[in-house]
Formats: sequence, structure tokens, C-alpha cells
Amino acid sequence: MAKNYWKNYYGSLEGATILKFLGMSEADYGEGFPKFLVQLKNGEKIEIEISQDPEGNGGGFIFGLEVAS
Repeated sequence: MAKNYWKNYYGSLEGATILKFLGMSEADYGEGFPKFLVQLKNGEKIEIEISQDPEGNGGGFIFGLEVAS
């Protein structure tokens, strides 16, 4: 059941395009959340934030990215 939930939840990003890094959200603690403007494959534009967990206890990190110069 949980496996299908996550597949559907994150699957909504399939075919999406990151249009812009919007910076870090404001936070009462830590560094905030990385925010992105994303265009879904149906054309809808949404903002997403990356958290370390579903409760939003802190910002997350994406492994595998190269640092742009």
C-alpha cells in the first residue's frame, strides 16, 4: 500500500521540467527548504520544496548533482 502511495506521489514529477531554483525558504531553524518552480507535463506550474521528511522537520539534500560553475 505505501509503495503505491509513493509511486503515485513522486510519479507526478515524471516528465516535469525544473524551470527555476527559487532559493531557500524562510525557516525558524536551520537553512530552510530548497524551493523550485516546476512545470508538470500537463503544463501546470507548481512550486515544490525539498524536506528531510514528510513532517517538514528540516530542509533536504539531493545527491548526484554537479555543482554548476
